[in-house]
Amino acid sequence: MKKFASVIIAVVILVLCFTLSACGNKYVSHYNATLMVRTNTSNNASVSFDSFSGIYVIHLKNNSADEVFITYEATLQEGNIKVYYDFDDEKLNLFEIETNGSVDGKTETFTGSKTIYIIIESDGKCNDGSFSFVLEKSEK
Repeated sequence: MKKFASVIIAVVILVLCFTLSACGNKYVSHYNATLMVRTNTSNNASVSFDSFSGIYVIHLKNNSADEVFITYEATLQEGNIKVYYDFDDEKLNLFEIETNGSVDGKTETFTGSKTIYIIIESDGKCNDGSFSFVLEKSEK
């Protein structure tokens, strides 16, 4: 009986550990990709791939109270991808890119020490893509 109770307690603890560890993730990546290269620091992130299908989430962090914005560049040889951002609990469209497309630009200015989420969502299988995002301080 003691072994059975110990097993039940161990299972409950494991389940709680796995569930509680996922609470901080607002968005979750789930994708299939080949030859995918990713970098992600608090100030910049990039991803390039040979093929990609799914959702990939990037976290950038404004570690100060300074105003910041994100500059971005993207190219895509084949497919359709929508890129969103979330700063204040609202998922907003950043840009869309289609076959043989390229795009560059910058976001609005963000204020406050918070995480900025970049969400890359494909519409089916995409090939030969490259995306980069850089968090920069706003000049006043």
